[in-house]
This record gives sequence, C-alpha cells and structure tokens, in this order.
Amino acid sequence: MRAVRTHGGHRFPLSQADLAWPALLLLLTVGTTAGAVAASNAHHGASPATTVTTTTAITVTTTATTTEPARTVTVTRPPPTTTTPTTTVTVPADGLTGWPAGVNGYTDVLESIPLAAGRAFAVARARAAKAHGLPAAGVLVSSDYPSLHGGYYVVFSGTYRSSAAAAAALAFAHARGFADAYQARVAR
Repeated sequence: MRAVRTHGGHRFPLSQADLAWPALLLLLTVGTTAGAVAASNAHHGASPATTVTTTTAITVTTTATTTEPARTVTVTRPPPTTTTPTTTVTVPADGLTGWPAGVNGYTDVLESIPLAAGRAFAVARARAAKAHGLPAAGVLVSSDYPSLHGGYYVVFSGTYRSSAAAAAALAFAHARGFADAYQARVAR
C-alpha cells in the first residue's frame, strides 16, 4: 500500500512529486536567506571580500500506511561555484580601517580635522565612532586623494561602491552622534 494524504475524509495517494515540494521549498528558503544576508552585509559596508559557502542537506520523511515502510529522500545542494572579487584592506597599527589600496569609492565623512590638530585627535575620534558601532571606521589624509580637499585628517566610516549606499548609511552615523556627517567620493 502507498503513502496517502487525506482531505475531507478522502484518501489520495502521494506521488514522488508530492514528496519533492517540501524539499524544493526548503532549498528556496535557504537560498533566499543567504541572498538576504549577503545584501544586508553589502548595505552595511561589509567588505566585498566576504564569501559565504554553504552545503545544505535536506531530509524529507513520508508517513506510510501499515503495509509499506516509510521512505526517506535526501537532497544535497552543492556549494556555489562562483567566486567573489576580493579587496585588500589595510589595517593600520592603530587598529582602525584603512582605505583599500587602489579602490575608488564612497564613504561617510564623520569629521574633517586640520592636519595641524594632529593625527592622535583624529584617531581618537575614529575610535569613538567604532565604539558607537559605526562600520569600518578609519582615518585617511585628504591630501592623498585628489577627490578630497587637501590638508585634513578625514575620519570616515564605511567603504561603499556607490553614492547611494554611502548616503543610505548616513542616517546611522547621524543617530550615533555625528550630526554633520556627509558622504564623499574617495578617488586617487
């Protein structure tokens, strides 16, 4: 006798296609969740070097009648074969984030501090930003980047590929006490 499902007192035999739907639904859920996590990381300034590799095994067990034993179907999805481009990020001795070598992009400028005020003050402000939960907080010298006005230590948060992504992160910087923060293009 075959496995059956009941509805309204009627009994219907289960086919192999009926058994595949729960497995397919679980695979789609896992894939969608992984995509959402990756999008969330990108939105919050995570480095494009982040790589997520997953292998998912799904077991579906059917209920059987008294004359036929239960069947177990296992579906295994291999890990993705695509590679993610990597970006090298320099972490200076002060433990803050450095601007990635050879990368043009956007950031949120938290403060611009004149060089005469000293690097120590800029580092202290970047550490304060990091302590308040701002992502990828660091200090760069504006004179090293023609896209910025020279003569300042720039306390920044995040490395973004687009102006829109940097602008979207501004509300978080403002809420964390950096009311004058603005987005800027950083290019060599």
